[in-house]
Amino acid sequence: MHELSYATFMLNTILDTVKNQNLKNVKRVSKIKLEIGELTFINVEQLKFAFEVISKSTICEGAEIEVEIIKPYITCNNCGYRGELDSVDDLIISCPKCGNLSLKIDGGKEFNIKNITVEFEEE
Repeated sequence: MHELSYATFMLNTILDTVKNQNLKNVKRVSKIKLEIGELTFINVEQLKFAFEVISKSTICEGAEIEVEIIKPYITCNNCGYRGELDSVDDLIISCPKCGNLSLKIDGGKEFNIKNITVEFEEE
């Protein structure tokens, strides 16, 4: 289940960032915004569930996860088409204009933590 490894990466990255930034009095992380490339083939609901399970008893427990899906951007080596790929239904990706399989893929493979919202304890 690669969603679990992505969830683990998220949790560790956020916890390390809070620790390394020396943020004091962090009560909880309330929101996490992600950018996920369509070509990662991540099931967002499974990712959210895995994160919910592994984040228990951490400052990330109960955090809302917002996801922006990033479409692949391709350049066809045959006809020169450049643009977003409309859909990724299977593992065969072809040019939407000429059907050629010789493509340069730029984007669509991202997995970025865009930002997090942190709540602090009252002093």
